[in-house]
Amino acid sequence: MVWRLFSILAVSLGLSVVKPSPIEAQSSKSSLALLEELTNAHGPSGFEGPVRKIMRREWAGLVSNLETDGMGNLLGTLKGTAEGPRVLLMAHMDEVGFIVRFIDDDGFIYFNPVGGYFDQSILTQQMKIMTPKGPVIGYTGMKSGHSFQGDERNQMVELRDVFLDIGARSRLEAEDIFGIRPGLPITYDADFRDLNGTGRYLAKAWDDRAGLAAITEVLQRLQDRSHPNTVVVAATTQEEISGRRGASVVYESLKPDIVLNLEIGVASDFPLLTSPKEAQGQLGGGPSLFVFDGSMLPNQKLIEWIMEVADRNGIDYQFESVSGYGEDASVLQRSGRGIPAINLGITTRYAHSQLGVVELTDYEKMVDLLHVLVMGLTEEQAAAIRDFDS
Repeated sequence: MVWRLFSILAVSLGLSVVKPSPIEAQSSKSSLALLEELTNAHGPSGFEGPVRKIMRREWAGLVSNLETDGMGNLLGTLKGTAEGPRVLLMAHMDEVGFIVRFIDDDGFIYFNPVGGYFDQSILTQQMKIMTPKGPVIGYTGMKSGHSFQGDERNQMVELRDVFLDIGARSRLEAEDIFGIRPGLPITYDADFRDLNGTGRYLAKAWDDRAGLAAITEVLQRLQDRSHPNTVVVAATTQEEISGRRGASVVYESLKPDIVLNLEIGVASDFPLLTSPKEAQGQLGGGPSLFVFDGSMLPNQKLIEWIMEVADRNGIDYQFESVSGYGEDASVLQRSGRGIPAINLGITTRYAHSQLGVVELTDYEKMVDLLHVLVMGLTEEQAAAIRDFDS
């Protein structure tokens, strides 16, 4: 029904319409189910358990040596026809969130951020506190607009003053009845949804659940294909806080030779952020190749090789250069003797807020790109990328 309505609208606008094949439609349906489950899961930095449970289920049977380390990273191996190179596919499990800081005498809850935010995006949002007794819904309230005076209307409420209203009448009730205490995790309370049949989807935590889902689909494709390397995978923890702490211990377990890190790209194709000077990503433009971010300059030979492979396979891609950005690949790049690494992004609107928007074709092209990259990463190719003298 959605497809029929979309087709009628497209035709009325003079656009050509190609209906997906049954195989493509089934693939998209499977992708969407996984993306929905992952983005709906609650897992801020340090509390990734619900996401790790999903990933363990999905990767079981696809990789060997599936295990966790002391940071809670989930690691695995998929052997190909050669021991090397060891190609790491990596994405992080945690989402930006909050943590309970203080409960006042009236039962209102104050919190600290876990990850980077713009304070304005937090006010008047519905959130969920994960307690031992189960989830508790809260709302970041503000006073009625009728009560603002003069210049107060133009002043932004700072995060330290934002509170959650859970309906409690006192601190005792918040603690004893609801099970609230300092240190409990908080996430946005928002569900995955189709954005009006456009092929775009609205959800929280695209950063970086989209990357986890893409790695999973690549592993599925590789099950019946011979690849000239060994693939190692990591679903990491605590990326959203300074130090990218989960990724900092991955090298010791996996010893990768090449790192392909999956993240989100920063969209610039909407009002308020339309300048390519600030961000370059466009929904529908394909995977983003981060040529620069605030934490890493990638190996230039790796960039050139990825471009060549993408061009040869007809996969669209775009470039991203964003200074206010940090990601896990930067930690691996500085590990061992130095590892060629790159960050690849699935372009997302409204990152690090309650909800974001992703176009499914960008996700699917990312899966395609990762697949052909793994299939082409021979020992000779990896050596050519590593060798700075040739």
